[in-house]
Amino acid sequence: MIFLFNLWQILTKAPQIIGIIKAIIDVIGLTQVQKILEAIREALKLEVPTQDAIPKTEAERTRLGERIRRRFFNNL
Repeated sequence: MIFLFNLWQILTKAPQIIGIIKAIIDVIGLTQVQKILEAIREALKLEVPTQDAIPKTEAERTRLGERIRRRFFNNL
């Protein structure tokens, strides 16, 4: 049931997300957007925990978000 809900969320939000990315591409160019998306992907690969280490408290989630942001901005 959760899978169907998540799929529905993706399908309903996809046009908005695509529109935002398209606007960003129009403003800063395709190569810059590719670099930004690659930096986000690399930051997530390095910082997102495995299933065993998913943050359980809000403080742990906040720290994870901060680490991802720092790594993202260092990769730009």
